Amino acid sequence: MEHTKHIIRAVLLLIVAAVSFVIIRHFLIPETFGAYGHFRAASVTEHAAPAPVHGGVEACADCHDEPSDVWSAGKHVTVSCEVCHAPLGVHVRDEEQVAAMPVDKTFRLCGRCHERLVARRTDFPQVVLRDHVRENGVGLATDDEMKEGVCLECHNAHNPSE
Repeated sequence: MEHTKHIIRAVLLLIVAAVSFVIIRHFLIPETFGAYGHFRAASVTEHAAPAPVHGGVEACADCHDEPSDVWSAGKHVTVSCEVCHAPLGVHVRDEEQVAAMPVDKTFRLCGRCHERLVARRTDFPQVVLRDHVRENGVGLATDDEMKEGVCLECHNAHNPSE
């Protein structure tokens, strides 16, 4: 028994560590954790509480008839207003306008979808933006930089084929 003292101390130390872990874990884990799976059940109501930020095309069409009519007849009909503008919650809350809707007029916005990429379908309208601008003689602020609104000089953003 003389040589087993260090084993008994190690076992006692492990037992104290395990009990301490269980006690500390009890106080750190929220009560609702694990009620519906491996997450905190109370988080569901917390995530559902904030007002929605996105409104969808219908919400925009309620107030903006003309752009909506142009958009619905155009090639961008599958693109939501909030893709090019901002989420509706930036512009309207509780059916009241709170700020002007931001409009991104940079060529980078159009380039997200229309810059030539090998991975895109060949039937999708693609251009090398800098070459396209140079060929049409518009938009160059410098050799490396295009001015804001360069695409809008020739294309209607809501219906680019117009």
